[in-house]
Amino acid sequence: MEINSPGAAQEGGATARRLAVVFNPTKAVDEALFTSISKAAARQGGWEPPFFLPTVAADAGRAATQQALRLGADMVIVSGGDGTVRAVGTSLQGSGVPCAIIPSGTGNLLARNLGIPLDHDRALEVAFRERPRRIDLAKLVLDHDEENAITFTGMAGIGFDAAMMRDTDEGLKRVVGSVAYVVAFARHIGMRPRPVRMRLSGQPEVRRRAVLMMVGNTGQLQGGVWLFPGAKPDDGQLDVLITAPTHLGKWAKLLSVLLRRSPDPAVEYWSGSRVVFELDEPIACEVDGDIEGSGTHFEFSVMPGAMLVVAPAPGVAPDGYGAHTWGR
Repeated sequence: MEINSPGAAQEGGATARRLAVVFNPTKAVDEALFTSISKAAARQGGWEPPFFLPTVAADAGRAATQQALRLGADMVIVSGGDGTVRAVGTSLQGSGVPCAIIPSGTGNLLARNLGIPLDHDRALEVAFRERPRRIDLAKLVLDHDEENAITFTGMAGIGFDAAMMRDTDEGLKRVVGSVAYVVAFARHIGMRPRPVRMRLSGQPEVRRRAVLMMVGNTGQLQGGVWLFPGAKPDDGQLDVLITAPTHLGKWAKLLSVLLRRSPDPAVEYWSGSRVVFELDEPIACEVDGDIEGSGTHFEFSVMPGAMLVVAPAPGVAPDGYGAHTWGR
């Protein structure tokens, strides 16, 4: 889709605000959605006709977001999956320009955690009715490569989680959605535990044998499952999980623990503003569902209030959205 030329100032001399829409054309290609966004902006008043910026295969949204900023966008609507949302949200860091989310992916985890409806029309209501609010971002430095630090919005996984995502067939995913992950799960169910050393916010080193390590800025997965029941995306903390299920029975127990949200020795939790994992052998890592390679040294830290996003206030149920309270 071509970029619309931003319109002139409003009648009466007031300057209209500029709206950019960054979208993933493999996720959001519904012309009706683009029409809805344009109509919503017109109904609100004070907005120029939006300009639409597609992402490309080699860039999940950073270049499109930078273009939106050059064009003077006052708000950026992002329509795509978690990878597109991450690219846009992190690229807006420090700009003072908020993003609004129209969920169009498979997981839509940040939208779920912020109480943003998955229905496009209702998500648009949030975009134009709610106020921008600050949430934390998380940063990963992989194998001491500070120059190429990775910023993310939701969760990162080391080990089983990353291997499963790496080996999920994208063609199958397009056809059957989340069921494709079940196939990949079966391939890795016998993954052996690895020795891991963890240091958390200046606390003494912890040594474990683990199959899966998770770090969360948010807490909720698909299906209403809370991986980190107390997690909040604006608390200045990262939540950490370590577990070592080695066969189907132990994975079933892990799922039961998560569904019950009750303490169990099978799952260990920590929290802090910084966490470092060290392993003896390279292991796969993913952030917000995107594979970021393998490594032996993983340093995570929180970036408090670094992202400005339009979302319902936690614990408040705006008309038509439904109640949402973090961590409950």
